[in-house]
Amino acid sequence: MTLPPRRILLNPGPATTSDTVKRALLISDVCPRDPEFTALLAEVLRRLAALAGDPAARVAIPFAGSGTTAVEAALGSVVPPDGDLLIIDNGDYGARLAAIARALAIPHRVVAPGWGRPVDLDEVERALHASPAAGGYLAFVHHETSTGMLNPLEALAALARRRGVGVIVDAMSSLGGIPIDADAAGIDYLVSSANKCIQGMAGLSFVIASRTALEGLRGVPARSYSLDLRAQQESLERNGQTRFTSPPQVVSALRQALLELEAETVEGRRRRYDRCYAALVEGVRALGFEPLLPPEQESRILVALREPEAPWWAFEPVRAALAARGFTIYPGTSRVVPTFRLSVLGDLEVDDIRAFVDAFAVHLRAAGNPAAVPLRA
Repeated sequence: MTLPPRRILLNPGPATTSDTVKRALLISDVCPRDPEFTALLAEVLRRLAALAGDPAARVAIPFAGSGTTAVEAALGSVVPPDGDLLIIDNGDYGARLAAIARALAIPHRVVAPGWGRPVDLDEVERALHASPAAGGYLAFVHHETSTGMLNPLEALAALARRRGVGVIVDAMSSLGGIPIDADAAGIDYLVSSANKCIQGMAGLSFVIASRTALEGLRGVPARSYSLDLRAQQESLERNGQTRFTSPPQVVSALRQALLELEAETVEGRRRRYDRCYAALVEGVRALGFEPLLPPEQESRILVALREPEAPWWAFEPVRAALAARGFTIYPGTSRVVPTFRLSVLGDLEVDDIRAFVDAFAVHLRAAGNPAAVPLRA
């Protein structure tokens, strides 16, 4: 099998994948209802559940689709009609949680510290105590990739536990790259995707649910027919099949990605990402760029960089020039500060990052970058 040329993806997913993950896509055509595939799917789901805690106490429930698909399945399936959902919004993906809640007519409230601002735990605690209904949940994003901020997962989950509130975490860009013990933290539903820190292919997302929490959903009506979390799990328990078609090639690639993650370990992957991040930030700082966030708030997986206010800077020409050299960078989605984003998740090494910085420097020098420019406020 001849593989296409390797690209270095510095966007926050889908990520650069290993050659072995790419090759794992090439399997015989198989019906997703056949025992051959259901055995593969069952293995993958066991391995996914083990990423978040005790696989005896947790189940991974897959959905064909982007990460937002699984987020919508979780939010739309667990909050009862008379329940209360408290959402934390300090970035674009926290805002997406609120947008989903509005679209599904889920009773909800929002704590909004402001785009790119850290969570105020006291404010969250006050909001939790002001819950008007039983059956409440707290939902938040762990790694907010619109800014690169890492929200305090354990501290937020502890506040919810003390209040007797369930916890839903969007761990889209952290699971597999940052150690998460959902059992210890008391997380009921952890949502992620195959194609980010796990380094699989796009097209499959999942909810890792506590079995106890799932049992508590009896009598809670789902707000979607196809994205019904409990119905999906009941189908898997009954015959090993998802209710609707799963993507066999993507599942095969995910199995290979999980084997590679288990060999590297989540802690080892975190260290590799950390080395790449240090090289990246050192390199772009030398070119005159500054991160949006202070170091103590950064995830060290993605950095949002302030755009320079200079005649030589425009994102699209830079993006195109780097794409021609085999590097992909990502625009910002800022509500406040003009930024662009660079991520180190994926099958990347420090040499890949240094090669990117070199290519970035070549383009910027040609465009007239003096390597020390004023930044936008």
